[in-house]
Amino acid sequence: MKIVILFTVHTFLDKLDAPVRSEAYKLLDLLEQYGHSLSMPVAKPIGGGLWELRLTGRPQIRMLYSFCDGFPVVVIALQKQRSALPQSAIELAKRRFSEYCK
Repeated sequence: MKIVILFTVHTFLDKLDAPVRSEAYKLLDLLEQYGHSLSMPVAKPIGGGLWELRLTGRPQIRMLYSFCDGFPVVVIALQKQRSALPQSAIELAKRRFSEYCK
């Protein structure tokens, strides 16, 4: 399955320590392989058509994505620091996705 990863996501991931970056890219490979059928604990719907890829442990990394024409588009990556995702990150992900998938 085709997968789109925005440049900002690659930029964020490239700044991570090598072992964490490797695990994050493994999650992206799973998303590419399984698409819509990916589920907990790796992927979780967060509402509004958005999903999060979940890298647990330390640090906790989240990559937010949605589907455009049947393929996943990863629009934001962040380090989770609280129990809930920041609303500002969710809004940014929605905005980036709507700009990408018009």
